[in-house]
Amino acid sequence: MKKFVLLLACTSLVGANMVAADNPAEPIFKEGKDYFGIYDDAQPQMLMQQPVDTVAVGGALIKGYDLFMQALPLDSVPEVNKDGSPKLDKKTGLQKIKTKYSKDIVNILVGHHNDYLIVGQMFNETQNYELAARAWGIYASLPSAEFLGDKKPELADSTVAQFRYYEGVMYFQAKDNAKALEAFYQALDKGYNYQETTDMIKYLIGISVDKCLQDSAYNECDEMLARAMQKCPKEAVFVLFKGLLEETRTGDIEQAIKYYKSAAELDPKLGVAQYHVGRYYNNKAVNVMNAEENLNLTDEELGKLIDPICLEAKPYLEKAVELEPTNSEAQRMLKWVNDRLNK
Repeated sequence: MKKFVLLLACTSLVGANMVAADNPAEPIFKEGKDYFGIYDDAQPQMLMQQPVDTVAVGGALIKGYDLFMQALPLDSVPEVNKDGSPKLDKKTGLQKIKTKYSKDIVNILVGHHNDYLIVGQMFNETQNYELAARAWGIYASLPSAEFLGDKKPELADSTVAQFRYYEGVMYFQAKDNAKALEAFYQALDKGYNYQETTDMIKYLIGISVDKCLQDSAYNECDEMLARAMQKCPKEAVFVLFKGLLEETRTGDIEQAIKYYKSAAELDPKLGVAQYHVGRYYNNKAVNVMNAEENLNLTDEELGKLIDPICLEAKPYLEKAVELEPTNSEAQRMLKWVNDRLNK
């Protein structure tokens, strides 16, 4: 009798494993559905404005989404005929594939679309910023999620843009600058307030550029700036950063000057760009003056060589000092240039 009971137990386990093996999405789908159930069970309390465990309830909604995203690509079982041979599609000649849980996944996600908006606000209010970012990111992503087919929830692009921006702010608060930057790019793509979005992008890129240059991560910096310049072609600061990258990487300002000039032209009010162009001409004049072959020249002869270069430096340095009065290096260079020209 004991052997018989044991045999039945083993048979039951094998059968369960075979079911799971038939469709690897099944256990993942069921676990995800359970997490959505945790959220659904808490909704009456939320509607009555009774206290709930924000992390547990809202986190269940996010965990359910993550599990469904894992299950979807696994929810495909090849169809077979009664004799075990592949069942073929008459049009394509390929084996037919059936899904079992994808429809339920779509319906559950669409049915909870607005709930991601709600839990995002809950997380924001309780300063769980990373979870708030996740929730609002999911909320903004579902209207364009191709796997939802014709069941994609409708949401105006302006609203999607707004919540991509909020997602970026939440990631920024959570000190995840890479994800914040990605969210701000998506907000920009959808047309969110240009100045607000680009201000955040410029700030984050500036931090990243400093770190990359300190770590000599030049290729990473190059890729980051290429994307920033493509996404924000009006922003001179990214062109300036490209110049700083080239000068740091090569140790040669000649490799950077075209970027400094371009930045100064693109935004004449960018004082630091004016300074770097002025610095280029100032240094060029100093190098000519100190060149070994020019050491025996008279001051008049030397002036013919370096005064034209000083004249090129002067307007850039004047503009740099005007825009950034605290730039002591620009002040020092401008004084030298003026002294030279006034001789």
